[in-house]
This record gives sequence, C-alpha cells and structure tokens, in this order.
Amino acid sequence: MGLSGVTRAGAILAVSDFSRSLAFYRDVLGFSVEAVYDDPPYATLVCGGTRFSLAEEGHAAEDRPGVAMAPPADPSSLAAILVLEVGDCLGAYSELRAEGVSFLAEPYSPPWGGHRCFALDPDRNLIELEQPA
Repeated sequence: MGLSGVTRAGAILAVSDFSRSLAFYRDVLGFSVEAVYDDPPYATLVCGGTRFSLAEEGHAAEDRPGVAMAPPADPSSLAAILVLEVGDCLGAYSELRAEGVSFLAEPYSPPWGGHRCFALDPDRNLIELEQPA
C-alpha cells in the first residue's frame, strides 16, 4: 500500500531567531524563498526541488494540538538531520567555512567513495552536505 499522490516531501525546522535563520538559509546556503509569513514568523524555501520550511519556535497551531516546536537543546541528540546532496562537498565545505559556518569536523571520505560533512545552522540543527560516490 502506501500514500498515493504525494508530489513533494519536505521538512519544517523550529528556529529561535527567525530573521537570522532565514538569512542563513537564503544568503549563506542559497535556498530560494517561496513564501514568508509574519504571524507567526514562518518561511517556505526551496532547494534542489525540495520544499523546506522554518517556523519560529513556541507557536502553537490549532491543527497540531499539544506540539510545541523548538530547536534542539542538545545537538548531540537529534531527531532529524537536513541532508543536502552536492556535486562538490569539499568545495562547499571550503566556501561555507569562509562564510563563518561551523562544522562538527573536517569532511569525511568513506572507503566506498564520495564525501560528507556536517554543518551547524544558527540553532545548531545539523545539515549534512553529501557528495555521493
């Protein structure tokens, strides 16, 4: 069985400073902004054909009772990681480091090929930059 009619998948990240996070994803990572809303602060962005949204933490929603979104208190224990497939992981790592983006470690090159590294957004959400083998 399974869902039929799904046309796109995406994710929503809770952020503590909406303007700072929007600037990071738009200006540093190069996501295209599809829509921005004011109350509560929320943005929908697109990258690589994937829809991705930012929501300011702490805002309740009628259709999401009992769920308050918050950025990770401890990035060593996360429920999700945003994965961005890139053509040149090592080049992306160098460019983003020059922009002041923090990384967990230097890029890793597994024995089966390719490269990957993990960047941190302003709320310490993990972003994996992956160059497939």
